[in-house]
Amino acid sequence: MTLSREGCAAGALGALAVWLASAGPVLAEDAPPPLDHAALSALLEAYDVAGAAIVELAGCEPGPVVSAGYADLDTSERVAPETVFEAASLSKPVFAYLVLTLADEGLIDLDQPLAASLDYPRISDQQAYGAMTPRMILTHRTGMPNWVDEATPFNKRTAPITLLAEPGEAYTYSGEAFQLLQLYVEQETGQSLQEIFAERLGADMPMSAFARPLPADISESRGYRRASAPETGRAMTNVRDYAMASGSLAVTAQDYARFLSLVCRGEGLAPATHAEMVSPLEDAPEDGAPFPMAYGLGWIVADMGGDSFIGHGGNNGNYRSFAGYFASSGDGIVVLTNSESGQALIDALISP
Repeated sequence: MTLSREGCAAGALGALAVWLASAGPVLAEDAPPPLDHAALSALLEAYDVAGAAIVELAGCEPGPVVSAGYADLDTSERVAPETVFEAASLSKPVFAYLVLTLADEGLIDLDQPLAASLDYPRISDQQAYGAMTPRMILTHRTGMPNWVDEATPFNKRTAPITLLAEPGEAYTYSGEAFQLLQLYVEQETGQSLQEIFAERLGADMPMSAFARPLPADISESRGYRRASAPETGRAMTNVRDYAMASGSLAVTAQDYARFLSLVCRGEGLAPATHAEMVSPLEDAPEDGAPFPMAYGLGWIVADMGGDSFIGHGGNNGNYRSFAGYFASSGDGIVVLTNSESGQALIDALISP
């Protein structure tokens, strides 16, 4: 499976399609015993992956962290429960959850056009910008492209953004749109994204952060194309001095599993808000998928014919990740890897 950088639509939907096409055998009734360290180590060797951390959920409750391999091939530091990985686009569901808590409290309106209070001259069609709302952004219906001028740090970008479609008319996966919503949320609350995250999810995700400084006592992983190519390693680059809602979260598998558990149980949100978050609101077809897929508010929702799977994927090149759960059972999984070849590992875990 070939995925493009920074959790693009193909990356998020493609990984989910593979999972669902297999009906989630890791979680099925006839599934093998829960993955252990030895089994995961063998998979890492088979797929040339430096390291990984996995948590399975049963009835919305996270199990223990299973970790194996290396966080850093140069120092031979092993992946441990306190190892953080680049979450990539797994950051988006976390940000969406935070936005929805603010909406429940009346601090933002999901249907209020952003232009009413936030100037954003980068969008070439200002009339179209005037129609964009937070709800459109969370369902990827703004018409904005995924990224513009990626070579420039986001907080320094000035390149104009040309829309691919009229707002509200079509699905267009967009990291740029999530960054726009972040600016709006920070303006409306008077808080940075990192401050909002720490205040609202810090107790459940104490080892994770959207921006530096990172929490104490964590272990930063390095990302590789594959374990047999240690020269391809790079330090974590998604966590900077400024947060990015679209993909800068640094996270442990345990922390993300606790967050997924909150979502699975519907905690922290009004019942109607939670129901909308995990409902199919905007079609997001994946070529070859044997089931309909759509976006809820920040999550991909797949219709399994009487059951739904709520999930998302992440792709930052040398980091590949996946998380999700079945609505009926609350069974799910979180997979974090620090290798591009980690996508093959994910496919192996979620395929027959």
